[in-house]
Amino acid sequence: MFTKSYFGISIATILFSVLFYSCDEVPEDKEKDFQQNLSSFTSTMDKLDSTMNLMDQLQTKIEEVEAERAKGTITDEEAINELNRLNNTIGRQIAKTSNTNPISGLPRWAKKLGLTEPVGLSFDKDFSQSTSEHNVNEGFNSVILVYHGDYDIAMQQAEIIAHKAGIPLSKDYKDALLLSEKYGIESIKGASYMNFEIGSESNQRYNISITVDNDGTLTINATDTDALLNQLGIE
Repeated sequence: MFTKSYFGISIATILFSVLFYSCDEVPEDKEKDFQQNLSSFTSTMDKLDSTMNLMDQLQTKIEEVEAERAKGTITDEEAINELNRLNNTIGRQIAKTSNTNPISGLPRWAKKLGLTEPVGLSFDKDFSQSTSEHNVNEGFNSVILVYHGDYDIAMQQAEIIAHKAGIPLSKDYKDALLLSEKYGIESIKGASYMNFEIGSESNQRYNISITVDNDGTLTINATDTDALLNQLGIE
């Protein structure tokens, strides 16, 4: 359940990073910088083209795995393992190429929201990045922190982090748990805590999510959505 959503979030985040963070302002009326700016622009376009090709390749592979799972030629477990392998190969290559804002931990503004970092998990610097409202080329605060480790530890740590920050279980996740209990189906793997509902208008300035994937990947995501929409010119 959460593996597919994690892939979707990863791809969307990577694409947004390449398109948004690469658009540095070019100095005006500086003819001597023309060649340098042109070279930088060309490099950015080459990088974007390479990243888009990798993303197309990743999406194709994901669709092939899902088709095999739908036909029953591979089990759900085999499909999940293959999706995780793709994420750690092609997905990681995309992340390394596009991550122009690497980060080593929670920024100060995120700590003020009550967020904390997990204990007993390994930090993934390739998939972790941030933006800052103090950077004129970004204009909003956001952070994505990714950690890997033992599944049970990740679940415990996610609950602790969510409790400290006052982030509830997401509505979709609670509904899925109820259906699982009602019909006696296999227990749902992973967890999802959110202070907003996907597709609904949020009353929160910061949208925060804390998720755990079925392989023990814990992701903390926080974005100043008001500033982001303002930066994009969306009222």
